[in-house]
Amino acid sequence: MREFLMSLAVCAALAGCDNASSPSAAPKDGGTKSTEPAKTAAKHPWGSFKKGSFVKTKSLMEMTSPAMKSETTTTTTLKDLTADEAVLEVETVMPNIPPNKMEQKFPLKAPEGKAADGPKPKTGSEEIEVAGKKMKCDWTETESEANGVKSVTRVYTNQEIPGFTAKMVMKNPTMTMTTEVVEYGSK
Repeated sequence: MREFLMSLAVCAALAGCDNASSPSAAPKDGGTKSTEPAKTAAKHPWGSFKKGSFVKTKSLMEMTSPAMKSETTTTTTLKDLTADEAVLEVETVMPNIPPNKMEQKFPLKAPEGKAADGPKPKTGSEEIEVAGKKMKCDWTETESEANGVKSVTRVYTNQEIPGFTAKMVMKNPTMTMTTEVVEYGSK
């Protein structure tokens, strides 16, 4: 179970890294945003932040069979950033289990290859509450199937948040998991 939750946290942290920059993020210099596609390399969800930037999320997993609720708090901190990779420290806290801290390295450049086949995800934008304030976020919704169980996952992103992921909701017939940013800080 712990490995499953950790893999979901990693997926959430990387969800914003889709080789496209978010059109909802306004330039930091106060300028206007362009509606034309970016002609420069895509931003990595951690590549534009400095050491010490962090994001704290709270995840709630509710299962119907067996009936169970589980809450997890994860704090992801950028420990180092080189030209090639981002080094993240991920601390996970679950009730009745000692905290788990681990280091993960993510390449800053996406591997080259063919885009995945299959249906295109649904996309849109919406204003949601993130860490106590309203933020305009882009969302991407995908459908998947594993072991005969169909799931729908919607990920909300905003480039002001380290890791870009503001919220993630995954639903299937037996489970709903919601992960939301409760605090973040960028250096």
